Amino acid sequence: MRIGSEFLQEAGFEQREDGFEARLRAQDSEWTATALEIGDETRSRRGFWRGLLTDELPFPLPRALQPSIPPTLVVVAARHAAKGVGELVVFPHVSRRGDAEYARAAGPRIRAALEGITAAAGAEGAMLSHESLGGVPDDGAPFSQEVVREVLGWH
Repeated sequence: MRIGSEFLQEAGFEQREDGFEARLRAQDSEWTATALEIGDETRSRRGFWRGLLTDELPFPLPRALQPSIPPTLVVVAARHAAKGVGELVVFPHVSRRGDAEYARAAGPRIRAALEGITAAAGAEGAMLSHESLGGVPDDGAPFSQEVVREVLGWH
């Protein structure tokens, strides 16, 4: 889990200081987890006039005027699955806040972090298996929509 958090932080995500991991321990969860966040709700909104004026410019906008990544939360969770086997889940949650057109703008950063996690684990001799999740059931896992919404207040 630590390695996952480090690679996401290198990609620009910031660790949330909300006591998420401590709350999971207090509930005797089989999972340990942490939440990281990136994005800016206000700066991610382009608006009609801004889009109209900037889409046709023959040069790139200064960084201060470029749209920002909409708010995105990533939960990194780990648990012991069997003897000598662990499970690591890195699951993003986009927000309804911010510009919907760019809701998945953090995707390349998440993919880069996953590639780094894979390379680091492989360098340590770990055998890896990947599975892409389109969604997760609301079963109390720390990366489920219900926990993210109710415990972390993410919308």
